[in-house]
Amino acid sequence: MKTALGVTAALALSVAVLPAASAGPAVSAEPDFASIALTPGKGWSGTGSWSTRPGQYRQEFTVGITNIAGHEERGLDLFVSFPTDRLEVTSYEGRDWNCWDVNDGPGAEGIRCTQNHLIVDKEAWPALKIHTSVVKWEHYNDSIDVYAEAGGHAKVHAGQLFKIDTST
Repeated sequence: MKTALGVTAALALSVAVLPAASAGPAVSAEPDFASIALTPGKGWSGTGSWSTRPGQYRQEFTVGITNIAGHEERGLDLFVSFPTDRLEVTSYEGRDWNCWDVNDGPGAEGIRCTQNHLIVDKEAWPALKIHTSVVKWEHYNDSIDVYAEAGGHAKVHAGQLFKIDTST
């Protein structure tokens, strides 16, 4: 009888544990093909969340993308999303980047960029530096989000919180 109770207790314990274990976050079937880093430049301050003040500076930030797919990749498509009614792109720079403005409504505003370099595993695509200026002089919190695609892989994403600070 002790064995039967032990087995019953073990089954009850495993049933109690299974639902909690399966409630964890979903794991992507495909690992990310690239890593994305956003680095603040002139006009941005702070660690964690970036901050800028309108009128004092133009802002710039750099998008760095490294191939971690385990094989070479040719070409890269980026969407850099930010509120265009708060920040506007004044220019961009980076070897062989082609960028254009996009304004397809809230959440689909910013710039799209393409790059056609052949990049081996663990190598970075040429950096993309984006120059912006504040459009509205009012306190505001949001994020800059970068989505990258290449070679049919699932999109990778990196985001950066920012605020436009008008306090004195």
